[in-house]
Amino acid sequence: MQVMRTKLIILVLLVATGVSAQLLPDRYRETITNTVTVTRNVKFSTGVPQPTFGGGFYEFVSGLPVNADESDTDPVDLYMDIFVPTGDTLTQRPVAIVAFGGGFLDGTRDHWSMEQIAIQLAARGYVAATMDYRLGMNIFDEDVSIRAVYRGLQDGRSAVRFFRADAAGSNTYGVDPDHIYIGGHSAGGFVALHNLYLDKDVERPASTRTWFYEGNWLPDQGGLDDVGDNTTYSGHANGAFSLAGALGYTTLIEGGEAENTVMFHSTDDGTVPYTSGQPFSTILAFVIGDDLPDVFGSNAIASRFAAVGLDYQFYSYTSRGHDVHEASSTQLYSDIIPGITDYLHSRYLEPLPLTFVSDSLVCDVTDSAVYEVDGLAKYYGWQATGALGTATDSTSSTATVLWDDTAPSTAIEVTPYSRLLARGASTTLGVTLSEVDSVYLMQSGLLSWADPAIWMPTRIPTGCDHVVAGSVTPGTIVTVPSALLPVHQRIRSLTTTSSLEIKLSAGSTLHIKD
Repeated sequence: MQVMRTKLIILVLLVATGVSAQLLPDRYRETITNTVTVTRNVKFSTGVPQPTFGGGFYEFVSGLPVNADESDTDPVDLYMDIFVPTGDTLTQRPVAIVAFGGGFLDGTRDHWSMEQIAIQLAARGYVAATMDYRLGMNIFDEDVSIRAVYRGLQDGRSAVRFFRADAAGSNTYGVDPDHIYIGGHSAGGFVALHNLYLDKDVERPASTRTWFYEGNWLPDQGGLDDVGDNTTYSGHANGAFSLAGALGYTTLIEGGEAENTVMFHSTDDGTVPYTSGQPFSTILAFVIGDDLPDVFGSNAIASRFAAVGLDYQFYSYTSRGHDVHEASSTQLYSDIIPGITDYLHSRYLEPLPLTFVSDSLVCDVTDSAVYEVDGLAKYYGWQATGALGTATDSTSSTATVLWDDTAPSTAIEVTPYSRLLARGASTTLGVTLSEVDSVYLMQSGLLSWADPAIWMPTRIPTGCDHVVAGSVTPGTIVTVPSALLPVHQRIRSLTTTSSLEIKLSAGSTLHIKD
């Protein structure tokens, strides 16, 4: 075939509401906007019990609630700041909730690095939120200190419930309630990890129930979704990311969990142990001794994931310290956001590749060829190389192409998109253009279909050929070998006499289709 010119026709996405007429960006992994809109002070939890300062020397010196008094609580409201891509009209988007660090003693939702994570996730198409949770821990008792983590877990679940309730109502923020992820740094990582894996009431530590401490009964903290608003919804997130976080027990991770985690941790973290041990070990040991429980950091969690066969991603470092995500006082490390988004995208968001169920051989080049794919997708992005014209619909699994028989190469490619417009891997079908011709069997005897010498012209028949074998001697057998390429195992028609026997080897096929 003479090469004269190359034409590239892009088959565009059309019709679907909210979908632009072009191949869409790699949403959730690449930036889709340079502008993010933030709504501040959105209340998500009302009147939750906040421990008061218990007093004492260490609270006086530090100014932090290190001796939290749960026998006397104040009702407080919790808020979040919500970040969305400016101008984005998609009504089903994943949510990423971000919780700050500070050892359950300090910190605020507007910490610069938490906001940077939220902003960069929103710029990629997420609805992102930085959240409050209740502070205050009794660092002088191992059992009572656990109650601070459980409060944070309850508040994180309340934040998840807020978005599920919104999605079921006005859907103000355009979210998909089945794609809500939670993450955070340090204590915020504790909140995220325990959301996923302390997910049953029976797993609650005993001290989170009614507990006797120093002559007083501390109140039962309630069930996982008993504190805060929207308690008819589940606060269990669909996935998590952890920056220097930890779990109270790795046995909370069970085989068959549907929700998984991407983790970031450095071996030189002196605040939250990389493997296991007491948090703040380099600080508190000189002040209060061994009064906090051992926790299990990302390395131990990764080992547990592997042991029970769960999917996960672990980014391990050696010299980033506790602030594993902060390259400076104003900049995140460049691998943090891609590490989060690539994992969430591959694990939860992207559709599986599609499979072509159409013939790659085109015989009548003057006619349009129809291509169909099999698989699950909401939208389809089509591209054709070497085409004169195309017709497609972004909601259809078929495309129609008129090919250019002078093009040096011809192929059609389809890219799947989920209902959240997450892009999946593309699938390409190489297209062969041929002419309808006749091929004659010129020899008799024991022959191989794959031998070009038995045919005139001297080539193996293709799916565009009419095969004629009318003058062979009796006893002629043509064997179709199993190693024959599929394109050579099809013909357009067969004209022969009873003198010819065609024998199929094991695993071989011969399709005759006009």
